[in-house]
Amino acid sequence: MKNIVACIDGSTLTLATCEASAWVAQKVEAPLILLHVLDKTTRPVVSELSGQIGLGSQEELLNELVELDEMRSKVALEHGKQLLTDAKALAVSRGVDEIGTLQRHGSLLETLIDLECELRVLVIGKSGEDHSTSKTIGSQLESVVRSIKAHTLVVSETFVTPRSYMIAFDGSTTSEKLIEKAMNTPLLKGLECHLVMVNESGSKSTAFDQAAMRLRGAGVKVSEKMLSGRVDEALLNYQQQQQLDMIVMGAFGHSKLRQFFVGSNTTEVLVKSAVPLLLIR
Repeated sequence: MKNIVACIDGSTLTLATCEASAWVAQKVEAPLILLHVLDKTTRPVVSELSGQIGLGSQEELLNELVELDEMRSKVALEHGKQLLTDAKALAVSRGVDEIGTLQRHGSLLETLIDLECELRVLVIGKSGEDHSTSKTIGSQLESVVRSIKAHTLVVSETFVTPRSYMIAFDGSTTSEKLIEKAMNTPLLKGLECHLVMVNESGSKSTAFDQAAMRLRGAGVKVSEKMLSGRVDEALLNYQQQQQLDMIVMGAFGHSKLRQFFVGSNTTEVLVKSAVPLLLIR
């Protein structure tokens, strides 16, 4: 059985990531793996200018730096272990039965690629520990989203169990695949769906009507809405107005809509969104 993998790093989004991953694990009835990755440390190197600019004690200073680096690594390791222990306790309290913890050294992306054959859904915060107090997404998030071929739930500062979601549809083949996958994933089962499309003319397309019919045929409660304006602003405004709990879109292909989320405007959309973004593969 494939696993739900939650990336835990100690940032302000860790609690929301734990809550979201527990929800996902229960919805899809899959084991939960809590993952903490320690980035590779850059070791100090001996300068070729030693002895030429008055650094006679460089070797002694270098040794001290190495010792400090080793101490820092040990503290980070123990901190990560405690994070995983606390995260596991939270998941247990939320009713998750199968929970594992994993701590790795290296890069997050490389670790996730190694685990990809066992990965069903990835849960990750939109900002990491280094960006926990700033209005930006984590530096690794876009590369993870582009590389990992599993469904990915990108979590914001707080997580509320979703009762509704918005599917961003653009009439492309990519969006049609999204509808099919949305009908089949247990993650969205039982939730109210708002199917929206941004179109300057304000008129429904045949593809949009067919998508709504397919969802209803699968037993999904659907509300339809045509929007106008900038794609990212229109979608986020509608989500806020309707108080929808999650945004769902396809993380594949090269549609214009996808570019607003996985491209040059990724930061803008994710920073402004206060709800999770589910990228369906």
